[in-house]
Amino acid sequence: MRSLVLLVMLLCVLCVAEIHTEGNTQGLRLCGRAFLRAVVYTCGGSRWRRLMAEEETPPDSHLQRNRDVMPVAERRRRELTQALSAVCCQLGCQKNDISILC
Repeated sequence: MRSLVLLVMLLCVLCVAEIHTEGNTQGLRLCGRAFLRAVVYTCGGSRWRRLMAEEETPPDSHLQRNRDVMPVAERRRRELTQALSAVCCQLGCQKNDISILC
């Protein structure tokens, strides 16, 4: 009888430990300003991204490309950002999830 009670208690402890480790795999819940800070920390400052983008593209080629592609691309990027922000706030996310926005 005593060993049965001990076995049940041990199983309960293992179940709680398993649930606790599953929660840790979700990452941090980041909402609002904390989410923005995590994005900036993960992706780096916008100034550095702008400098790298200017070096990669020729000066006049981006004007025509932006007129054709940017409205749809910007809308999809905005939708992705909003969806990821909501998921990070409600469920939590990890650094590799945030790096999608870079």
